[in-house]
Amino acid sequence: MLSNVGRRFIWFLIGSTIFTSFIGYALFKAGLISFPGITKSQRALNIKDHNRNRRVGRIRVT
Repeated sequence: MLSNVGRRFIWFLIGSTIFTSFIGYALFKAGLISFPGITKSQRALNIKDHNRNRRVGRIRVT
């Protein structure tokens, strides 16, 4: 009986870890949470986009 409880606890930990990772990833992609190491927001990319219309040969890079 003790091994059955331990096995169920291990599967509970694995399942909750996967579920939490999925929820965290969804919140991160939705922009509701952010991490200190990631500083490139979409607004910062738009402001600092100096080379957007740079010409390379005959092809305009956008």
